Amino acid sequence: MKILFEGDIGKALCEHCQAVVGMHYQRRDVPFSDGQGVARDILVGVCDGCDTVVAIPAQSTPAIRDARKEQLKSIEARLPAVYLDVLDAAMHRVCSEAGANLRKLFLAHYLQQLVQARQGEGLRPAHEAFVLALECQRQQRGLPASSATRRLSMKVNPHMAEDFLALMQQTHMNQTELLKAVIARIQADVLEGHDPQVIDNLRSLARIAG
Repeated sequence: MKILFEGDIGKALCEHCQAVVGMHYQRRDVPFSDGQGVARDILVGVCDGCDTVVAIPAQSTPAIRDARKEQLKSIEARLPAVYLDVLDAAMHRVCSEAGANLRKLFLAHYLQQLVQARQGEGLRPAHEAFVLALECQRQQRGLPASSATRRLSMKVNPHMAEDFLALMQQTHMNQTELLKAVIARIQADVLEGHDPQVIDNLRSLARIAG
């Protein structure tokens, strides 16, 4: 593998300039796209024209992953209230005695399964279908759109953080959008599809969790 150094040059597509541009490599602090955290002092390719980051070499990837995992000691997001309602309804469908403490367990299970099966690419279209279905139901009932939100906050172990990071990279979603998409997938499997295998697996997890 070719090792790059500060001052090396190359070409890359710059989204800001909407063109293939000349670039040079330099070290800098790079904020994550969702605004939560920074990878510090990493080597990146910078557009010669607008000075934005246009390339990240392979040698910088481990440092970025470590920085993201450090940031993901907790996962927090403010979601439209209906998403947590849907997640709680799915938990109740699996276990009538389920409490909010099982949210993290269900999400962790889905993150692991999606990463292992490399199904991250299917999350975005599934989420879009979920959003359309909710809007259709609302219009059919003549209900106004709601701006209500609820906060989801979870302390996570390194394994869940790693799975979350892997899915963010697979899907190019930020933290909030990924959580919404995973909840939409749970809804599709449990509340819409009534998938017996999924429900049995989640029921077993709920029993172990007590």
